[in-house]
Amino acid sequence: MALSPLRIAVLHYQPKDEQPDPVMEQVSAALEEAGHTSVPLRVDESVSDLVRQVSRCGADLVFNLCESFAEDYRLEVNVAAVLELARVPFTGSGTAGLLLAQDKILTKQLLQFHGVLTPRFASFDGSSFQTNGDLSFPLIVKPARSDASMGLGVEKDMEGLARRVKKIHEEYNDEALAEEFIEGREIYVGVLGEHSRPEVLPVVELDFGRKWSRKRMKIADREVKFGPDTPGSPQLVLPRDLSDELRGRIERAAVTAFRALKLRDYARIDFRVSSVTNEPYLLEVNPNPYLEAKCEVALGARETGLSYPALIQRIVEVAARRHGLGRGTARPALAESPALM
Repeated sequence: MALSPLRIAVLHYQPKDEQPDPVMEQVSAALEEAGHTSVPLRVDESVSDLVRQVSRCGADLVFNLCESFAEDYRLEVNVAAVLELARVPFTGSGTAGLLLAQDKILTKQLLQFHGVLTPRFASFDGSSFQTNGDLSFPLIVKPARSDASMGLGVEKDMEGLARRVKKIHEEYNDEALAEEFIEGREIYVGVLGEHSRPEVLPVVELDFGRKWSRKRMKIADREVKFGPDTPGSPQLVLPRDLSDELRGRIERAAVTAFRALKLRDYARIDFRVSSVTNEPYLLEVNPNPYLEAKCEVALGARETGLSYPALIQRIVEVAARRHGLGRGTARPALAESPALM
């Protein structure tokens, strides 16, 4: 049964005096192409404004693109919590999934419990540390709840490790996570659908190419992610040389992570495939990842024949089905809640 047209609010974080992220316009255009009515909702740092806008726009569903709030990426979870408290249907993972995946230390502990291979690691809370096996340098060190590789660095000795742990504690007010660097290929896998029946998209690889300096480690740090695109920059590609057996192991690990962390609708799972053992190590789980038209999730979807507008529509369909929308029953308009104002 086809989904009826909906009025969908595109909720995005946009500080004052800044231009909206291109992904907001791309998602809005995709929704319009599918026959929906899109309503842009910009939020910055006011919870009362968030609730007021959502209440007054009359949307059936919120397409949640908020990856930050009040200049704090950790408050992404709180945006979902506000929507849940207001009984507002929205796309993407809920509070539980966002909270579990945001804490990278907890994520790794949960994945280990479920038998998913991840790099050996240690955590530092500022006064003590816990290790998971003997670690070997170099180590990738980052805040436990960072986003977009903020605070990430590579340390090759104890002195450098101590400095970075202290910096993370002071600048980010966060625990530090140090994990062994896995020499190998950087792999991304998109996952779509319901918690009980996730669909794994084709693998996408970050290819560092032949021009990458031998003196630089092949890691997706902020310079790689947000630096200018030059002829020697790493590029996203669709690898053709992965064996069916390796793809199967990656897909099973991705599905296990999606379910273990209570994710829904869409996510991106990051791996490194060891150049020594050919084992896929799960690095990170990203609920509500960046949905730009050329991102990893969109590239994987396109390989299955799913265009960008069709990808956005698929996410809407899964969320609408969860909330019982678009099947001939309209959701009553929300009243503004004084408790949330």
